[in-house]
Amino acid sequence: MNLEEKIYSLYYQSFNAKFALISASFNGPIASLVNYSHGPVEMIMAGSIQALSSFISTGITARLVQHFSPIDNKLISYFFGSLVPATATFLLSYVGHKINQTPELLESCITPTLISYVTSYGTNFITRKGYFLPKDYPTKID
Repeated sequence: MNLEEKIYSLYYQSFNAKFALISASFNGPIASLVNYSHGPVEMIMAGSIQALSSFISTGITARLVQHFSPIDNKLISYFFGSLVPATATFLLSYVGHKINQTPELLESCITPTLISYVTSYGTNFITRKGYFLPKDYPTKID
């Protein structure tokens, strides 16, 4: 396997651009609208930063979910397919807010973590039905 194939393989094993684009297109405008009263520059910056952040985090966590989707046992598939991405979301949020010195650290991490946990069920369901599959998606885990 050459370098280009290794890079593509790593990408397909760790990121889902379809879910990432959906997330960015919903969350970016929401952040823009919330910051509308602060002026056009702040509104555009907030929306752009949120869209980028949502694109990256959802692309990664959606692909994490998809690693659990092929598991035949639905209980295990849905449980770990939501727990692992929610934990990743919590850790990413925690580190980001810690670096930013956010005053309400844990409170700022709870909502994204809960949203991640709930939407992971939907991502798992959609994947198990055969939609938005990444390239080289396994049909079964042995």
